[in-house]
Amino acid sequence: MRNKRNLVLILITAIAVFYAHGYGEEKTFTLEECLIIADKNNPELISQKYKIKEMNSKENQEIGNILPQIDGNMSYLRYDWQPPSKKALFGPSLDDYYAELSLKQILFSGGKNIAKIKSANALLNAEKQRYELIRRAVHLSVKRAFYELSRAQFALQTQQELIDKLNEQYRITQLLYKSGKTSNLDVLKIQTQLASAEDVLDNLKNLVYTKSLLLGQAMGINEPVNIATFLPGLNENIKINTNCVDDDFTDNPELKYIAELLKKAEYDISVESGEKFPTIFFRANYFWEDKTFFPDHSNWYVGVGLSMPLFHGGAIISKINQAKYRKNQVAESQKQVELNLNVRFQSARATVIDKLNRLKTIKRVLDLSKETLIAAELKYNTGKISATELLDAQTMWLNSKLNYINNILDCQVSLAEIEYICPEAISQEEKK
Repeated sequence: MRNKRNLVLILITAIAVFYAHGYGEEKTFTLEECLIIADKNNPELISQKYKIKEMNSKENQEIGNILPQIDGNMSYLRYDWQPPSKKALFGPSLDDYYAELSLKQILFSGGKNIAKIKSANALLNAEKQRYELIRRAVHLSVKRAFYELSRAQFALQTQQELIDKLNEQYRITQLLYKSGKTSNLDVLKIQTQLASAEDVLDNLKNLVYTKSLLLGQAMGINEPVNIATFLPGLNENIKINTNCVDDDFTDNPELKYIAELLKKAEYDISVESGEKFPTIFFRANYFWEDKTFFPDHSNWYVGVGLSMPLFHGGAIISKINQAKYRKNQVAESQKQVELNLNVRFQSARATVIDKLNRLKTIKRVLDLSKETLIAAELKYNTGKISATELLDAQTMWLNSKLNYINNILDCQVSLAEIEYICPEAISQEEKK
């Protein structure tokens, strides 16, 4: 009995240990994992995939409109009295069954049907470019949220490190006070600084949680996302070329999207212009009519029809002008997009260059501030400096460390902005 009880205890302990080390630990995600999840879950990307399918169906619809149209019809009529024409056809009966097969083929329509197909194709290509544009925008949002969460985590980690130092200094200050080497004022200063630091720590914990929720939102999931606290490295010799600026960002999906919309606008003008021309079509019909459910008396006809617009009150000209105005709007939007891309690219590039140039100096300041803090702690522990001087050294170290971290993360955000606009501007080696 005791052996069974021991066995059960061992099993329970094993399960508890497995749970604590497995399910009990929160999973952390890398940036690459966050981007993969965003590609699968972001609702805007999923919606755009359906939009592409919709436009593909639209193009198939326009292609189908120029192919032969075959229809079948059937009707039943019950007359109050029999028309003479029907009596001659199928005798004395008030029932009239009719069935037919008809074929219609457009021969000429002023080019508007072909223009509709090209317009639908241009819109399909535009939506494909829009998908790539949205994907890049989602990746940029995820990277920004990821780096902002990293910023908050590093701030929390550094603040906790500061509190640990303050707690240690607080114990030392109490000992110094009891031995008469310092005044009660130093104790109060350290105590006040510690209380203030703990309040900041609580705010940073809330900030980390908020940033993790924002990262989850960017990824398309409704829960906070945890990431490992890891400071990405920077290649200080990275070069960002300006070939994209020289080429007017021809490979950027946003400009490609606008270019396809411009093509669509041109085809739309052709569609409306085609309304001015006659439509010529071929028709063929084979039909049956009788008093029985399966009618007899088959007959057929074939012919050519023509439809010519004579007067529409100026509606056709107005539609053509409307299409031209839409094209002009798209053309102006294209200029604005080119300007925005150029400004964003140059701004991000200048930020990266500035941050890289300052990196060595900021790192040197951080190293000096750390040495200063170590020296200040040693001097304070021997009663050679006041608490104010010690706190100043701690503040300098804290600001220097946060400045160093922020400089790296700001550079990463700017690199993400450049990759969104023009990935080719950053070397493949650096992106890896």
